[in-house]
Amino acid sequence: MADKKEYRFTIIIEPCEEGGYFAMCPAFPGCHVEGENYEETIDEMRKAVSAFITDYSEDNEPLPEDDVTVTSLKVAV
Repeated sequence: MADKKEYRFTIIIEPCEEGGYFAMCPAFPGCHVEGENYEETIDEMRKAVSAFITDYSEDNEPLPEDDVTVTSLKVAV
């Protein structure tokens, strides 16, 4: 059995107005999911990112760089 390689990608999770959560992975355009709760959303996002990685690997394409910076911004109004 081949060793699994571990990757780390930034994901963004937001609560939905109608309930549940929406998540996306900026490194993979089009990689987004919704879940009824936070845990389900994380689980679905893990599956989606894994599928994107598999597709890139099968097509012999390099994985995109995760060049997203997450920070907070203080604004005085």
